[in-house]
Amino acid sequence: MGRWVDSDGQERSRSFDRRRNADTHIKQVTADLVTGAYVDTKRSATTFDIVAEEWFAAKHPQLKPSTARGYRSLLDITVLPRWRDAKLADITHAKVQQWVNWLTTSKDARQPRTINIEKNEKRQPLSARRAVQAHGIVKQVLAYAIRTKRLAINPADDIELPRVVHRGEIALTHREVAALVAAAGEAGPIVLTLAYSGLRFGELAALRVADVDLTKRRILVSKAVVQVTGEGLKEGTTKTHQVRSVPILTSELADVLAEVTQGRRDTAYLFPAPDGGPMRNSYFRWRFDKACANTGLTGISPKTLRHTAGSLALASGASVATVQRLLGHQDATTTLRVYSHMMPDDFDNLAVAMDSAARKAAGANAAQQS
Repeated sequence: MGRWVDSDGQERSRSFDRRRNADTHIKQVTADLVTGAYVDTKRSATTFDIVAEEWFAAKHPQLKPSTARGYRSLLDITVLPRWRDAKLADITHAKVQQWVNWLTTSKDARQPRTINIEKNEKRQPLSARRAVQAHGIVKQVLAYAIRTKRLAINPADDIELPRVVHRGEIALTHREVAALVAAAGEAGPIVLTLAYSGLRFGELAALRVADVDLTKRRILVSKAVVQVTGEGLKEGTTKTHQVRSVPILTSELADVLAEVTQGRRDTAYLFPAPDGGPMRNSYFRWRFDKACANTGLTGISPKTLRHTAGSLALASGASVATVQRLLGHQDATTTLRVYSHMMPDDFDNLAVAMDSAARKAAGANAAQQS
């Protein structure tokens, strides 16, 4: 009989046929307790759904409402139908890999034999992005199981994930922006503001008159409005929880904002909905799409205006760090990933400079030899 005291101070025991096997087990348990790798087998028999709900309850207060809804949807629709009743100890790396592969390849709801589902319905494979998100949920839940001493290792680590292809965003020229503003009518000031400030639409919808400083030519961005399914519009922090000040990039925009703010209360929404509240994306989107149709612009969305601001800033010579601050990215890596294809191509300038230097060196050598 092998006896030991676990990490909670409880005495545990296990029977063995031989004393040597008991001693070996005790040595391993002792090492695991010292290194923090000890897991009670009773705890690892906990089912995935119990841990998932604990994880979600712990994480939910730190999430934006829209993000929490997204997590909940992934759990209920994609993750729990597979893993709900699975014991933690029975979840293996191979099973997780098999499930991830199935998410993006199978058109039949009949999962592999190792996977149980509740309904036998035809389904469409998930996109690579959605499958990666679903795997991320599973990985986070199992990481929580490790932190709560129910697992020793995470079987969702090092999974081969489908490749997410990032589509290059379109950016408008100054002339196209001007045409779109003219065609947008009453929504023209919104188009102009988005194109020459780099704001997300939710950030723009949350702006108040007091957030516009025409003297310093700055706009204070501290909040964002999001549409939460079943709850309506909610105002909270920006996507990255940052407060930033962005420049009013053109004199035309400064003049338009002067007209928009003139004689209005500081607390009023800068671009309100007809009822005076925050503007919904759908309200602007209908007017934006109509303006696009009238100008012959296709394949663009309101988000294009944000990319336009970043692209035009880079084309004007702004540094990556400046554009990062303008757009409110958490780090320059995001700016480089999203806008690398929009950066001015310096290879031609590099070729000219290198050629000039090489010619000067060759000329100097020729003169020296003569």
